[in-house]
Order: sequence, then structure tokens, then C-alpha cells
Amino acid sequence: MDTMRVLALVLFAIPLLAQHGRYLSDSKNAAIGDPQAIAAGTKLFMGSCAGCHGPDGGGGARGPNLVRRSLWHPLSDDAIFSVIRNGVADMPPTKLSDEQTWSLVAFIHALTGPASTNPVPGDPTAGKAIYWGAKAGCSNCHAVRGQGGSMGPDLSNIGGSRPLAVIREAIVEPAKDLYYLGNEAATVELKNGQTLQGVAKNRSNYSLQLIDTKGTLHLIEMRNVKKLTVSDTTPMPTDFAKRLSRAELRDLLAYLAQQDVRSKESAQ
Repeated sequence: MDTMRVLALVLFAIPLLAQHGRYLSDSKNAAIGDPQAIAAGTKLFMGSCAGCHGPDGGGGARGPNLVRRSLWHPLSDDAIFSVIRNGVADMPPTKLSDEQTWSLVAFIHALTGPASTNPVPGDPTAGKAIYWGAKAGCSNCHAVRGQGGSMGPDLSNIGGSRPLAVIREAIVEPAKDLYYLGNEAATVELKNGQTLQGVAKNRSNYSLQLIDTKGTLHLIEMRNVKKLTVSDTTPMPTDFAKRLSRAELRDLLAYLAQQDVRSKESAQ
């Protein structure tokens, strides 16, 4: 991988401290959160780990998704250090020095920490204009601190609850693994002849909640439904990687990374 691509990945993996509850324990090793250590860890990861875990830690042919795994399995920096050095299952042990291993741990820690804890590349002010503007149209479906649409998930705490890589994936690959499972597009034909389209939520054998394209919530009893069609993908547009330039996507991510309900600096 050339130097510019490595630097680009470093920028997307700048120091991100672990969200409370994300880690079993944070190491006090000086490499954690250090930009130079993360840069060194990036190069090691690209050379030794990306083949199995993917270049962004999102999983590959043989290795698990490191970023998503942190959302449901608490991590420990010391445990990651041990796995890298000693190996596990199909992953062989390494002969890296302590310094190299801690640099690799620092990179993985940065990948899986919440996006809001440190600045990210891009201009959040420009990203705010993209979010609320017509080109991206994010606010048509998503709300931030009470403003915006309600068809999609509320993004008021997206930066405080998700790693940057996961936020980026949700934008450029929204249908991957049904990231917004429980927010599928649906069409409901009622027995009275009315047809509703929107996002289905909290479905059961007895009732259905549907938010239509105008943001109106409909509470529907299934006994009144003639036909329910649920899409196998998300209603979110899947062309943002083409619709937005790299700079625009970077700025949008910078804005979303600031959305943390615990932060006084969160930009609306």
C-alpha cells in the first residue's frame, strides 16, 4: 500500500478513546492514543493483518470484523496484545517486539473507539451544510437533537456511540448486513383500501408501527392489514459513495462524529 493510502487510513484512525463500557479496561501504555504509534500500527496492520481482517478492520476471507465485534463483545487492550503475540485459533503468534505490538494495539483501539472523543479529518461546519442540504438530504429522514426527519434512526448520539468506520459504512454501504435492522422499508395495504409506505418498526404478530414518508407515526393492528410487504434492504439511498465527493464525505463524517449527547461541543 502506498504512503498516501496509509496516511489516509491513519487520518480515519486518529486517537479515539474507548466509550464507557466498550472496553473491559483501557491500557495505560503510552502507545494508546499516540498519533505516531497509531501510524506505525497502521503500517503493521496493512502488512500483516489486513489480508485476513480487511484494510479497515471490517473483516475478510478468514478474519473477523474487528470494528463491529467491539459493539457486542467488550474488549481489553491487554487481551488484544496477548492475542497478537500468542495467536488464537487460526491466527498464528507473531514475533513483533513489545513496541510494535503496542503500536498495533493502538491502531485497533483507534478503529473501535467512539468517533466523538477526538477530532476527525474534515470540516464539521462544511459537513453540517451537507447534512442539512439537499445534495445529501440526511435531515429528510434523520433527526439531530429534535430537528430533522423521523423515518430513520436518530443521530443525536451517533458520534458518541459508534466508531468512525461504522458510521462511514452506514453511509456508503447502508444495506450491508442490514445495519438498520428493524428500520426496513415497508408498504402496508389496509383492508379499508388505504396504502401506507414508510419504515416499519416494532413489528409483531399483533401490531405494527410505521413511520410514513412525512414522518407521521401510524399504529396499526395486524388484523386490519390486507397485505404487508417488507423490503430486504434499507430505505436509505445506497449511492452516497458516488453522490458525495471524498471531501464532502469526509466533512459529513466530521460533523456526525461531533454528535454526542454527553458533549457540550456537539454541533447541531
